[in-house]
Amino acid sequence: MNCLIVASTEPYAGKTGVVASLLLEAAERGLVSGYFKPFGTMPVVADGVATDRDAAYFATLAGVHPPADAVCPVVRTRALVESVLRGGESDLLARVSEAYNAVSVGADVVFVEGPSDMSQGRAFGLDLRRLADLLCGRVLLVCRPGTAEIPEEVLHASDVLGDSLLGVIFNDVSESRLALVRGAVTPYMHTQGVRVFGTLEHDPGLSSVTVAEIVAELDGTVLSAEEAIDNSVESFMVGAMGQEKALRYFRRKARKAVVTGGDRSDVQLAALETDTRTVICTGGMMPSSLVLARADDLGVPVVLVGMDTLSAVERMEGLFGRVRVHDADKVAKIRQMLSESADLDGIFAALQARVER
Repeated sequence: MNCLIVASTEPYAGKTGVVASLLLEAAERGLVSGYFKPFGTMPVVADGVATDRDAAYFATLAGVHPPADAVCPVVRTRALVESVLRGGESDLLARVSEAYNAVSVGADVVFVEGPSDMSQGRAFGLDLRRLADLLCGRVLLVCRPGTAEIPEEVLHASDVLGDSLLGVIFNDVSESRLALVRGAVTPYMHTQGVRVFGTLEHDPGLSSVTVAEIVAELDGTVLSAEEAIDNSVESFMVGAMGQEKALRYFRRKARKAVVTGGDRSDVQLAALETDTRTVICTGGMMPSSLVLARADDLGVPVVLVGMDTLSAVERMEGLFGRVRVHDADKVAKIRQMLSESADLDGIFAALQARVER
């Protein structure tokens, strides 16, 4: 039985999407697969069981149905943290091992969603190095290289993981950096003993959120076109200028949200004349009836929030800083990108080669 631990070098690098895609790819190759997340950081209750938000979703996607508490045996809650600080919870590794054995029964391959960086889970004895040893798994790292010319975090991970490192996928690479990453960084990594399985270009649609998610994040009230709250928003802009300048400014981005004061009817109307998916009116100030009527005509939700513009912007930045893949269309897109830009055959072959040795 194969075990592939998909981890990342930083939070929100895209490992969850890679796991989802590999689960679907394995099924298409006729493999029986399992999903396992040993250490969850987003606690939820699903079917009466405390688990992790990703685990609750991907256990179903995997097509196997082990006990819910086995899919994610350790979830970081306040109670768990307090217990660890008191010196308790010495059996977490044993709990993970037992749960993994339950999940892996009958599976050809188990995809393990690992930590978001090399240190996550260390206080609980569940960091990436320990998990790789415990599960006898190979590690596929997902890395967003950002502006660094050499992704040293991957080299550090290679030093720590040794032979457990299968390789790396570079994700979310801007178009301007693709040539550098593929033409220079990838060959260099190979000279350092790190196999690069692919480089995926940035896709703004993957980091999009729905208007409904924005409403929930900002605790807002929808004032118009409520039927359109499932529309996707790819970015946001702040409106704090005159109407003429606002119109030119808002034309720079499509499929956006515009955040502005509720009393700025001029800015709101300018935003509605461009490709705007929602207008966020801050300060608890109701927009004019003219704005609401125009928004209804165009099918654009106007959202009223009580917080000031700066606070709303800070919340929006956090919302757009992460990729949510609990969405069939996004998973399909990531899988397509992997098929086109990553060596999936190489990943599965490398896993099999280790088992045969």
